[in-house]
Amino acid sequence: MAILYVGSEFTSVHEPVEKGFLRMIMYLLSITRNYTVEQPTGDNVKIRFKAACPSFALLIFSLLFSGCQPKVYLMPTPVGLDSESSVFEILEDTKNSNWLYTLYATNREPLSNPFKTNKYSIFPSDSLRLGYVVHRVGDRSMTWDDLQRISLEGDRSQDLLIEQIRTREMARYDLADQKKQRLDRAEGFFYEINRALEKSYSKDLLVYVHGANSNFYRATAQGAQLFHFSGHNLAVVTFSWPSAESILKYKVDVMHASKTVPAFARLIEVLAHNTKAKNINILAYSAGAQVVTPGLSYLRELYPGLAAHKLKEKLRIGEVYFAAPDTDFGPFIDRYMEFRDIVERVSIKINQSDRVLRFAAMSNGISRLGRPNWNELSEEENRAITEALRTDKLEILNISDSKAPHMGGSHGSWYKHTWVSNDLLLLMLFNASPQERGLVEYRLGNGERGYYFPHNYEEKIREIIRQGREELSKNSIEKSVEPQ
Repeated sequence: MAILYVGSEFTSVHEPVEKGFLRMIMYLLSITRNYTVEQPTGDNVKIRFKAACPSFALLIFSLLFSGCQPKVYLMPTPVGLDSESSVFEILEDTKNSNWLYTLYATNREPLSNPFKTNKYSIFPSDSLRLGYVVHRVGDRSMTWDDLQRISLEGDRSQDLLIEQIRTREMARYDLADQKKQRLDRAEGFFYEINRALEKSYSKDLLVYVHGANSNFYRATAQGAQLFHFSGHNLAVVTFSWPSAESILKYKVDVMHASKTVPAFARLIEVLAHNTKAKNINILAYSAGAQVVTPGLSYLRELYPGLAAHKLKEKLRIGEVYFAAPDTDFGPFIDRYMEFRDIVERVSIKINQSDRVLRFAAMSNGISRLGRPNWNELSEEENRAITEALRTDKLEILNISDSKAPHMGGSHGSWYKHTWVSNDLLLLMLFNASPQERGLVEYRLGNGERGYYFPHNYEEKIREIIRQGREELSKNSIEKSVEPQ
């Protein structure tokens, strides 16, 4: 039991608190000296605050012991999008409302009595379930024109809530079935994906894998944001694995992520087999890396007799982007060496100031991939990562070395920071190289390459976009005068 004292008052929290999590608590408390600790070891910890800082005590209490899931609001506009942007020049049938239609997959156990915003529990199941989900941006009265205008505003006059409206499960796979037969009719699910791919610019499918402490609503709402700011040009499937939805249960999330690996691998297989996607791209956020990294290794192990280039053709895995990845640094390198030949490219966003990953490293006793400690690596691991970073198959975007304003210790910068979200969209929509995305290359001592945002990134990216518009216009004119 953890007991939080404020002056002579105290609150008892009836939750088992692991030692790694207690270290995170002590780190937060180190910000102030207005506390004393009684019985700092074992399962019972008493933290007594002096009367001078009750508000700080309550802040720590609310941050650490609240299991409430925050609502999702429309993320800031990526810096490359403005009023002149053509990204929302989409088909007429998608311009009639402020609703966002995306798809989902999950290995969560369904709730026996589902409610509006969540029909799935925090427990893993033996099935992979597929369906679609609908979100509304803003209130009922908002029109498509209103949403488009506000979406492109750099400084918004209002926050827009993303609300889940409808969820429909359409198909199910039994994970124990080696023949991989569908238990329900899934034609409708794959029809919706292929219809979205036909409308999209890139013809690629994006699988978004969320992090820890996330419920079904929050995960799918983030997937809907990606779909929206791509100009509805990305077909998005959110993979909602069974997070326990509480920071106190981080270790439960780690365990559930491990149990989810076969379900993630099955999802990639069925998408590759049943959709017309040119590539299947993957975005793994935070602890989502604990699903994706072993999941890709597991896929390689499933086909030991198949040459890597043949498996790559079969699965069509393109871009794999790790955003602030919360997974063990050293072991990742070993797994990367196992799956690197069956994917097109791996990008890793790191931030040495990431506060969340600092806590995660304290809890796990090893640095995280998104905030790596290079001194932890063995000589063999060092050699492997050095060689990999000399190629264009593995890229590191180091935002801690970037000049971007207000980046700081941000963990969710892939959607919170306008430079990072813009870079992610350019990668997923156009499979653009770092140079084509306006990034600057730097070299380490042994020739390893990394990339960062230059101080003039906004000006640079706007010039890149301007040149792109001119090229598109030129191509359009040339096409219109071609002899028939």
